[in-house]
Amino acid sequence: MSDTSVNYERKGYGRGLILGLTMAETMLLLVFCLLLAAGAVIAKEKKEAEEALKAKETTIVLLTTAEKKAALAEAKAARAEADHKRLLSEIKTMMERSTGRRVPDEQWRELVSAKQAVAAIEESGLTVEEAIEHAPAAKVMKENAIDMETAKKLVPAVKELSGQGITAEQTLAMATSMVVLRDKGFADKTDPATELAAALDKAAEGNATPHRWPPIISMSELEGYNFKVGSAELSDNFRIKLREKASEIANTAEEYGVDIIEVIGHTDEQAMSGSVSNMDKGLKPVLDGKKPVGSLHPADNAGLGLARAISVAELLESLPEIKSQKLTVLPMSGGQLILPGDQLTDGVQSGDVKARRRIEIRVRKRSERQTTNAVLPQPRDG
Repeated sequence: MSDTSVNYERKGYGRGLILGLTMAETMLLLVFCLLLAAGAVIAKEKKEAEEALKAKETTIVLLTTAEKKAALAEAKAARAEADHKRLLSEIKTMMERSTGRRVPDEQWRELVSAKQAVAAIEESGLTVEEAIEHAPAAKVMKENAIDMETAKKLVPAVKELSGQGITAEQTLAMATSMVVLRDKGFADKTDPATELAAALDKAAEGNATPHRWPPIISMSELEGYNFKVGSAELSDNFRIKLREKASEIANTAEEYGVDIIEVIGHTDEQAMSGSVSNMDKGLKPVLDGKKPVGSLHPADNAGLGLARAISVAELLESLPEIKSQKLTVLPMSGGQLILPGDQLTDGVQSGDVKARRRIEIRVRKRSERQTTNAVLPQPRDG
């Protein structure tokens, strides 16, 4: 083989080697490029996934607390509803297996309704046993047309009454009284209980305290209040003592708020004789001040008691203590009928008894009866 052919083959081999290396490198470059492209694609997708995840997290963060709670509650309710249906289905299946027969739809619906009713009772805060216990009360409310709002308003009052030991019967009995209290304005008071208690205490105090009657002022011969025997004329000693007594009489009238003074003449039971009475015709001139009391001539103890009362009344009316209060003085006679101590005589004490010869002073309130239309008696002949 010539040198020329050997060289030619060497050149061809060299070209093939170079070409082969070039093809390998080219393939490597191509693979590298593909890897770069795949990496870029993966990196882009990862970036997009991260951005999507971040956007989702941002959306979740932006949800309000209320929305989160609503979503959680909705999910919880959905799970509870699913569990409820599942449990009911399992219960139905278990009942069918235990009884060996199929539960009718109607009976099953009743069971479901009962289950729902129990759930509603428990949601209201009561147990089934408590609901059964309070069922009669609910029936009473229904029968009396008491709605829920009215019941809510009445419950505190009923509870308070029960706590105070007040029964339903007592409450009904007090209903009319409560209306009266409301009409009298006690319901509008700031503290009606205190004011009502004070009013009742005051009324009870008034009932418990016995009525105070004005005292009777007695002036008897035993104390020096004497008249002349068988006469209505006052002795000097009587006049002095009566003036001293005027302040006591006036103060008593003022203390009891009265405007009438009654002067009552009393005698003993010694009979009067030998006199002719002029009392019927002589009283008016004496009362008008035209004649003195000494001009009167009573013929009995009743007339003598009246004449002596007139004599005392005249002197009282002239005293400043009595005049200042504008008191009306009325003379009266008890004669020999009334013993000291307001007892009717039994007729045993018929002699000279100084204690019975007395003047009694009583005070009272003027009668409010109208006398303007009273029929006056017509004068009689003779």
